Amino acid sequence: MSETALVPVKNHAPWAETVADAAAAVEDEDTDVVVLHVFDEAEAESTRQNLDDDDTLTLDDLASRKRGVNAAIDVLADEGLSSRPRGAHEDERTADAILRVAESEDADRLYVYGRKRSPAGKAVFGSTVQRLILNAGVPVTVVPPEG
Repeated sequence: MSETALVPVKNHAPWAETVADAAAAVEDEDTDVVVLHVFDEAEAESTRQNLDDDDTLTLDDLASRKRGVNAAIDVLADEGLSSRPRGAHEDERTADAILRVAESEDADRLYVYGRKRSPAGKAVFGSTVQRLILNAGVPVTVVPPEG
């Protein structure tokens, strides 16, 4: 039975590479790594327009076109791990979409990027990361900006 790791990424390649590096350091070649991009309605529509798509592409197809997703997949591939892109719609909160995908993929672990914080805010996470930590039914690894 293989395990599944979920790596949600934004469309910012350096952040995606950092979190993918952390996942690659822990996971092995038997792990199914799912690289997730969560779309809000406006981003999904603009991505479709940029691709001249008339709603024939799935969210997974759209996710595979995102720079952050491809950066993470490249890092994982360089480390000998196979991965696949996954797209999801954001309902009200990005964290809820991530949790929904984690459940549907039967994820065993989550790897998320923690943004740089001020010295006073180092113990405080952003709302998405905080919601994931408090509500995920699986371990959540928060990767600091320094990797």
